[in-house]
Amino acid sequence: MRLVTPLEMMKLEEKTNQAGISYETMMDRAGAGLAEHLKKLAAERECSSILFLCGNGNNAGDCFVAASLLSKQLAVTVCLLAGVPKTRTAYTKFKMMKNVTVLEEQNAIREAVQQSSLIADGIFGIGFRGTLSPFVKELTAEINGDPDKYCVAVDIPSGGSGLNGAVAEGTLHCDMTVTFGAAKLGLMLAPLSEYCGAIYLVEIGIPDEAFNMLDYPVSRITPEYVHENLPRRPANAHKGMFGRLFCVAGSRNMPGAAILASKAALRSGVGLYCLASDADVCRMLIAQAPEAMIQPLPSDADGKLTPESVPVILEKANPSSCVLIGCGLGQSEALRRTVNELITNLDCPIILDADGLNAIASGIDILRKAKSKVVLTPHPGEMSRLLHCSVEEVQKDRLKAAKRFAARFPNTVIVLKGAGTVVATAEHAAINTTGNSGMSKGGSGDVLAGMIASLTAQGSEPELAAIMGVYLHGLAGDCAAAEFSRRAMLPSDLINQLPLVFGEYD
Repeated sequence: MRLVTPLEMMKLEEKTNQAGISYETMMDRAGAGLAEHLKKLAAERECSSILFLCGNGNNAGDCFVAASLLSKQLAVTVCLLAGVPKTRTAYTKFKMMKNVTVLEEQNAIREAVQQSSLIADGIFGIGFRGTLSPFVKELTAEINGDPDKYCVAVDIPSGGSGLNGAVAEGTLHCDMTVTFGAAKLGLMLAPLSEYCGAIYLVEIGIPDEAFNMLDYPVSRITPEYVHENLPRRPANAHKGMFGRLFCVAGSRNMPGAAILASKAALRSGVGLYCLASDADVCRMLIAQAPEAMIQPLPSDADGKLTPESVPVILEKANPSSCVLIGCGLGQSEALRRTVNELITNLDCPIILDADGLNAIASGIDILRKAKSKVVLTPHPGEMSRLLHCSVEEVQKDRLKAAKRFAARFPNTVIVLKGAGTVVATAEHAAINTTGNSGMSKGGSGDVLAGMIASLTAQGSEPELAAIMGVYLHGLAGDCAAAEFSRRAMLPSDLINQLPLVFGEYD
């Protein structure tokens, strides 16, 4: 599913109008699609009436079209919260309505909201900025506080930002969002994503040529995309066909990170896997995953790798198809030098996670010396250190943060973790919508790193491996939450769900 910013949507509509599909026709198509969804909902919920809450922009015009169509089967009430529409096209649709009750007086609107069980929210559109008025907040509080009311957002929940997913105080919690032409980026980003309910797209005639003109395409990761691109496993396969993954991870005080990454990588299908770590960590892994190979490395008194491990790693890793660096390595000046040496000397794609990211934070230009693609998997705190900005700045516009870094280092793929994980390169980005808050626990990122590394080792392009990895990782989290609850689930439960998840695609 294509994702666009509000400004991009305006440009797409302009190009569509220039191509011969008028703004009025686009509004008619949007309103007709909205009416179909509302008609179905009314039948399912046995509602004989519907209430439209309308502002004075083009969102209201979409509502007027739908109201006219539905008035043939339902009792329809349209509430004008800001007077008659200000745009010519919306005003034309307003004047064309028939058999519709129109309310403008606030007390009448209050009463109508209290009595209605099916409500369409067309108060504000994708260009909303600022705060909701006291009267609008009063109405949204009434709707949000009544579980028997079913609310459908017209294009976007009123109070939400179509650009970055921010929400104003009083934003409507909708049960469904019907969006037009292309899904708006903010719908996929937290916190707004929690206000949207199920999201449905209504096509309004935007040609592919218009989408192709976007400077920085963004899309939502879909199950169909993952299914089409997941590496196939032919009947005459052998282990050498599915890659060699070399993992530099773990330390004496953090062995779990290496073990989680290792088990996730093995469950994700890599043919040959080797963990290079402190000898104690290697022994722990073999006890849990005898399928793995191990390479004990020189370590200091704390079980952290020393620079003497670099030649050993380079000798053992260079036949590999991917190298994962960072999970649970710890931090030290010696480790920083070790990671820098590996980045500049390895010939295969590198997945850089956790302490691997911390090791380069003070000298990220080392990435320019990498011989192959580098996938970085930061959480917001790590992203802030890489960009030398605050976590708040990263979270305010996650896509912008990931895009900014990827543009600076074109040989990288950025996986900015969190609600609505962003996978970005210098050319385009993808947003993930699987996963849940139960995954917000130490170790989930190690599982993800192992999965992405495994898919890369199996031959997928690093960007594609990252896209598939975050989607399947989130899907495993959703399965774990269904079985154990968000509160009780553990990162290791994600690994146990991978056979079920991959089984759906194999």
